[in-house]
Amino acid sequence: MNILKYIKKWIFLLLLVIPLVGMAQDDKKPSKKQKKAEQKKEQRAKESKKSEFQSKKQHLKLQDKATRKRMKKHKRKGMRYVSTKPNFFQRLFNTR
Repeated sequence: MNILKYIKKWIFLLLLVIPLVGMAQDDKKPSKKQKKAEQKKEQRAKESKKSEFQSKKQHLKLQDKATRKRMKKHKRKGMRYVSTKPNFFQRLFNTR
């Protein structure tokens, strides 16, 4: 009697697990529509990046010489700060 309950539980568990194993191996390849949509998305991202670069360049052209110089100076200061930022462990174990 005890063995019968044990066997029933195993059969029940196997019936629950078998569909999950079968679904886990379902590997669908992307369709042509999905590939085209992804290519369009990448193209749009590329174009937006290019247009952003062009607008930055245009904005810099519109400024006078003193402003361009000031912008360059601030950019250098910012880059210097980023490069001298202490690494993760130095910040973590700082003894201030």
